[in-house]
Amino acid sequence: MPRCRATSGPFALLPLLLVLLSCEPAHNEDAGESTEARPIGEVSAGSGRAAGQATQNPSRKAFFGDLHVHTAWSLDSYINFNNTGPRDAYRFALGEQVSLSGGRTLQLKYPLDFVAVTEHAEYLGELRVCLDRDDPAYDRPVCSDMRNETRDLSRITEVFREVIIRDSFSPEPARNTALCGGDLSNCLPEARAVWRELGEIADEYYSPGQLTTFLGYEWTANTGANNLHRNVIFANGQVPEMPVSYFEANTPRSLWQQLAAACVGDCDVLLIPHNSNQSNGMQFAQFDAGGAPIDADYAAMRQQFEPLVEIIQAKGDSECRTGFGTNDEMCRFEKLDLRPACAQATTGTRDCAVACDASGRPEGCVWPRNYVRNALKTGLQIEQSLGVNPFMFGVVGSTDTHNGTPGGTDETNYQGHHGVEDGSPAARAAEPALAAFTPQRLKGSGGLAAVWAEENSRESIFAALKRRETFATSGTRIRVRFFAGWNLPQSLKSRDDLVETGYRQGVPMGSSLPPATADSAPGFLAWAMQGVDGNKLQRLQIVKGWLKDGIAEERVYDIACSDSLLPDAESGRCPDNGATVNLSDCSVSGGHGATQLRAVWHDPDFDPAARAFYYVRVLENPGCRWSTYEAIREGSELFTDVDPAIQERAWTSPIWYSPQQAIAGN
Repeated sequence: MPRCRATSGPFALLPLLLVLLSCEPAHNEDAGESTEARPIGEVSAGSGRAAGQATQNPSRKAFFGDLHVHTAWSLDSYINFNNTGPRDAYRFALGEQVSLSGGRTLQLKYPLDFVAVTEHAEYLGELRVCLDRDDPAYDRPVCSDMRNETRDLSRITEVFREVIIRDSFSPEPARNTALCGGDLSNCLPEARAVWRELGEIADEYYSPGQLTTFLGYEWTANTGANNLHRNVIFANGQVPEMPVSYFEANTPRSLWQQLAAACVGDCDVLLIPHNSNQSNGMQFAQFDAGGAPIDADYAAMRQQFEPLVEIIQAKGDSECRTGFGTNDEMCRFEKLDLRPACAQATTGTRDCAVACDASGRPEGCVWPRNYVRNALKTGLQIEQSLGVNPFMFGVVGSTDTHNGTPGGTDETNYQGHHGVEDGSPAARAAEPALAAFTPQRLKGSGGLAAVWAEENSRESIFAALKRRETFATSGTRIRVRFFAGWNLPQSLKSRDDLVETGYRQGVPMGSSLPPATADSAPGFLAWAMQGVDGNKLQRLQIVKGWLKDGIAEERVYDIACSDSLLPDAESGRCPDNGATVNLSDCSVSGGHGATQLRAVWHDPDFDPAARAFYYVRVLENPGCRWSTYEAIREGSELFTDVDPAIQERAWTSPIWYSPQQAIAGN
């Protein structure tokens, strides 16, 4: 049985937190070899031994996790009446049932292998001050508003507007001195205490071979309401005394510089930008915070600190969007912002839309450069001129849950990710209280981060994250391998040693091709496997971006089709495999799709003089979206502004090619 104890510290005083117990996981010392995805009660995927130990696999195994998780220790989660804390989040990742606000309960079908609780660094100390009855600030109006003890739903919006937006949406954010004092002495010690406690809890639940926990936080920059957020993930327990928040560093460069100064010795850190789809073009801008074009130093620092990008989460897919630099029809997936594309014009050193507001933000439109694929193409152009690629990203997915439910991506039983804000079918259907907010029905269930690592441990998984041997899924447990090399034989796709040969004769996802050894096109090995409980696979694709006379181009190639089908010679697309979904009961047609797809592909359009990147995208057969499952349960009408059926998918990190040499950083 789990061992439980009362929550200690100021957060034990939370009048809105209903769950007052935190439980240590019960370890199964006799558990044996497990499958890739394990049901509740079994040892972690790929562990091979009892919890607390990790088994090395030189060919590496897939581990699934979530690196973007908030609990009630984040202010925006707390004011939405979420009642879970960090221990609850780790217990949920282990497969235990947790209780959510409104009397709901939730449990993963399959536990996660790794997780990071990433509370917002901003307001860590302020929230604890306002929850401590012995603190002189406890009865101040701002604290009373935060606690909202009468559970007045109308006050949630007011607290968000009056506290969060006022203090932290400015280009020069400032802590609330009425609460913290002029010298901030009432908040900073509390923030340091919360940070230490978060580290202690992460260590408490770290169990190599079962659950790897990382200490992290979110740097929540909203400069001019442009989303520049990053998750900051540390490799081990050697961390700065306090997280560098948006209040201390109000630009990405300043954040990198302060982390470089504070993370010394055995400390190691990486940053993961997210929600570029809501950044108004700023997440992947070609200029710095001062408006000057980015230089080689900026580009190198970004490549060093930010090897990954979050390509999907509950607030939408950020891979690409049809009509926004691409005609790829599969880029219509889980789009949060449905406004049209901005028409680009140039004003001085900054790009601007045809119509901009006073802060330079586009009005009524969305930047094409909000999307990761466009950033990858821009990175090739910058690398050609500066010699370094600032947008050399691998990819991960995550949830951005504010319910403390990492990996809660099940379409069949989606319970929202934002407390009372989307905690019921009615709330998910309603229009938002603030016009600038997004209707909850447009949000997806989130995604998962996955790595290929030798073992389930901090050292091994963090190393995989840094070398970008990662892939993202839209919440499914698809596994996908991707290698490239100059001498990969066509027969490799059918061989038992394809993985070993891929490592020996090529490079894996996240890497750069070495200089060519022959006057030929590189070969690419892709292998995708159906996820546990997922729909069968429909197609395997390679997305290529390259430069032609300095202009970025792209093309999508279908390289393997299910049901013995072949790509059409003219379009290059797989024919319809006949898979369908019945929207009245969400049943899927049988007899269509594949449990795995393999291919060795050689680029028919390869130009040895052109910089390029390649990544794999895997598509499942269609299935119901969470909103359709919910409509069936509730007997309600389907939403008209979201797709009733979706194709779950996975994306690998790219492999890059440079005509001169391997790209810097490899």
